[in-house]
Amino acid sequence: MSQPSSGGSNIEDLYLQSYSFTTAAAIIGSVDRKVFVLLRDGKTLFGVLRTFDQFANLVLHDGIERIYLQETKEYAESEKPELYVIRGENVVMVGELDIDKEDEAIKDYKKIDFKKAQTIWNEERKAAKLEHFNESEIFHKKGLALPYLNTTF
Repeated sequence: MSQPSSGGSNIEDLYLQSYSFTTAAAIIGSVDRKVFVLLRDGKTLFGVLRTFDQFANLVLHDGIERIYLQETKEYAESEKPELYVIRGENVVMVGELDIDKEDEAIKDYKKIDFKKAQTIWNEERKAAKLEHFNESEIFHKKGLALPYLNTTF
């Protein structure tokens, strides 16, 4: 295997790829690439990662929100791409997308209106929160505790 020339930026690229990041810097290779972001409240955003900081605060350009309705095999996407500034404490997962394969996840799903999907999704989240609250009550009466489902509706 030949060595990269010292005149270009290949050495820096090789250095970054071989370094094992365990902090927010692990997403440095995803800057200016299409990513998905799963948020703590269950929302899924897709867009181009423009920048981030040490707290995993993210800036997504041309971002859209996608809602998956698993039971009915339906999905919806927000109409207009937006700029998202996301606080790092709300980020559960960030993943780079293969733009050639990104639509494979929704090939068996039917696209529906975003407002309709949003209403259904919000109702599902409220039901899940109520169910979790009821479970917590039962455990609390028995002297046990469950972590609170920290979700904003």
